[in-house]
Amino acid sequence: MEKPTIKPGNRGSDEAFYQLVKDAGEAILKLVGVAPGLGYHIHAEELKAKRVSPDIVAIPSIVGDDIVIMEFQGYSDPFIRHRVAAAVAFYCSQEKKAPPILPAIIFTERSFLNTALPLDISDSTGQYQLRGRFKEIVLEDYTETQLLALDPRLVVLVPYTLPANMGKDELGLKMRDWVELVRELYPPEQSHAQIDLLALISLNRFRHLTIEEVVAMLNFDLTDTTAGQQLIDIGIQKGIQKGIRQGIRQGILQKAREDILEILEVRFGRVPQEVTDVTNELTDLSRLNVLLKRAALVGGIDEFVEGLGQPKLTN
Repeated sequence: MEKPTIKPGNRGSDEAFYQLVKDAGEAILKLVGVAPGLGYHIHAEELKAKRVSPDIVAIPSIVGDDIVIMEFQGYSDPFIRHRVAAAVAFYCSQEKKAPPILPAIIFTERSFLNTALPLDISDSTGQYQLRGRFKEIVLEDYTETQLLALDPRLVVLVPYTLPANMGKDELGLKMRDWVELVRELYPPEQSHAQIDLLALISLNRFRHLTIEEVVAMLNFDLTDTTAGQQLIDIGIQKGIQKGIRQGIRQGILQKAREDILEILEVRFGRVPQEVTDVTNELTDLSRLNVLLKRAALVGGIDEFVEGLGQPKLTN
C-alpha cells in the first residue's frame, strides 16, 4: 500500500483518525470490511468539483474493486449520510464515471448513528454500481479485545470501546498497556505521534479526566506533532472539558453554515452576498438545521432569501 496522503490544515477533534490512517491505512480499511492486501492508495483530499471533503478516499490498485469513501464521525450530525452521499455523487461527477463505491461511516458512539437521518442512495435502474446502504461502524459496539483482534494498530481507537465513566485507576492500567503496544507496533517517530493522539482520544472519551491526569497515565512528554500541539493549546485554555465542548460546537456550527451555502450553490449557482453574510452570523444550531432543510427544498434562491427574513430563522 502506498503511503496515504492527508489534507493539510487544522483537523481539530478528527486528528486522531487522520494520523491513524496516515500510519495504518490498511487497518482502517479492514475495520470497514475491505480485505487486506488489495493495494489501496488512500487520500483525504477535497473533491475539486465543489466544497465536498470526505475524510478518506481509498482508490484500489485493481480496476473493479470498491472505491472507499469514508467519514469519521465523532459528534451528532443528522445529515452525515447526506454529506457522504454528496461526496459519492461529486466523485462520480468529477471522474465522469460510476465505479463500484463503498460509502463508509465510522461512528465513535451509537448515539451519533441514531441521530443520523435515513438515506438511500441506490441506483434503481441497475445501470450503475451505487450501493443502497452505507457501511457503518460504531466503535462503542466493539470490545477492546475485538478491535485489537481485528488489527492491533487500531489501539488508538480503543478508548471508544470502554465506558465513558470508567474509573481512573483502571484507566491508568489500561493506558500503560496501550502505550506499550503502540511502541511495539510503530517506530519511535510514529509512536510519539500515536501516543499524542491516544491522549486526545482519551480526553474526548473520558471527560472526567484532566489533561494532567492523561499525560501522567500515558507517561509521555508532549511531542512536536499536530496532536501534541493541540494538547498544549488545550492545556492553556480555561479547562479541557470546556475547551473540547466549545471546539466541537464551533466545528458543528461552521459545518452547518458551509453545508447550507454549498447546497444553495449547487442548486442555484451564485449565492447572494446577503445570504452568505446572514448565514455566517447564525449561532443557533436548530435554526441552521431549519435553513439546511430549506436550502434543499425551496424552489429558488429568492424563496430562500424571503425565508431568511422570518423571525424564527434570524439570529
